[in-house]
Amino acid sequence: MYKRILVGTDLSKTAQVATDRAASLAKRLGAELIVMHAGRDPGEPLKKLAEGYGAEAVVVEGHPADVLTAEADARGVDLLVVGSVGMTGAKRFLLGNVPNKVSHHTVTDLLIVKTDPPPKDMSDYSKILVGTDGSPTAMRAVDAAAKLAKSLDATVTVVCVYQPPSEQELEKMRADPNDPVAQWHTSRSTADTPSEFRWRIAGASHAEDVLERAQEHASKQGVDAEVRALEGHPAEVLLSLAEGEDFDVIAVGSVGMAGAKRMMLGNVPHRISHHAPTDVLILKTT
Repeated sequence: MYKRILVGTDLSKTAQVATDRAASLAKRLGAELIVMHAGRDPGEPLKKLAEGYGAEAVVVEGHPADVLTAEADARGVDLLVVGSVGMTGAKRFLLGNVPNKVSHHTVTDLLIVKTDPPPKDMSDYSKILVGTDGSPTAMRAVDAAAKLAKSLDATVTVVCVYQPPSEQELEKMRADPNDPVAQWHTSRSTADTPSEFRWRIAGASHAEDVLERAQEHASKQGVDAEVRALEGHPAEVLLSLAEGEDFDVIAVGSVGMAGAKRMMLGNVPHRISHHAPTDVLILKTT
């Protein structure tokens, strides 16, 4: 699946967790590993760290987020790995900063490793959770998650979350005669639903249709995916499932699950990256 993996580090304990995860994935997938430090060359400690993983050590001057995104692009990296907290200290590296900025601008898949608290062990991922709304971009996320699961011999659970608009919301939106939702309310056909409201699928029956297609996508990757149609808010449902059922990683598309306007990284993937109790794999789907 991934052939070249880049992980950022400042040699801190939290960054070590992300580096361990990147190294574990690289070993299992047979990928090349690059360990990168942004800023002044730390010298021997970085060299020894990279040698311990059989990785290439790289130092580039500049702001960590800018360096990581630029170098991932320039080096043809398939997966960029960062810690949720770390690399330059907790206050600087909260998700409001580097991991957050990287998630908005990276041109490749991004794995945000939960580093605070660190995991109990660094065993391979065994349970992957992925969300979809049936859109082409979201289905590409299903394809990628299934492909990773196949490579790691992991299970995949695909969730389609539906949340019909409330009557109060519909009345408010219908008050504007130029609002496209008025036409949507007249016709329940999904084809007539404006893309920015398509995440609010009218009911479980449509979600089941989406999941049937998702199973077909996963099957093409050699994976028998479990599927679930659940009512609620996409981010909240995925977060709750991940915590309650001990998933190892949540996979989401960088754009998708809710239409382009709603699903820019300011919303569902963004919220999941901030609050997930697990690692988060943001799959570049644009």
